[in-house]
Amino acid sequence: MLVSALMLSASFAASADARIYRWLDADGVEHFGDAPPVHGRSIKIKQPAAREPINEVPAIDAAACAAKREQLKSYQLSGRVTETNALGETREYSDDEKRKLIANTETQVRAACGDR
Repeated sequence: MLVSALMLSASFAASADARIYRWLDADGVEHFGDAPPVHGRSIKIKQPAAREPINEVPAIDAAACAAKREQLKSYQLSGRVTETNALGETREYSDDEKRKLIANTETQVRAACGDR
């Protein structure tokens, strides 16, 4: 019984514009089908409108998220932050520059990890 109901509902979904027939048998039980009964009447079933996704969240790259969290942790725990350029020259960040670097990295963590 359940299998036939599932097959019947699948056939309804497959053809949205197909006619659906409804009838009551001798015991007063309501039936639906795609072939007309002897004394049935047709009804039109409308498909519900497609709904827009609500606040769809982008997929999270776990490796990128973990890397950004680790980078933030290292900035927060370090006494000083230094940067070495392609020429091998090193410079140390001031306290204000370090605060800005941490704030920017926190923003990057939220973006990479889907945090709000």
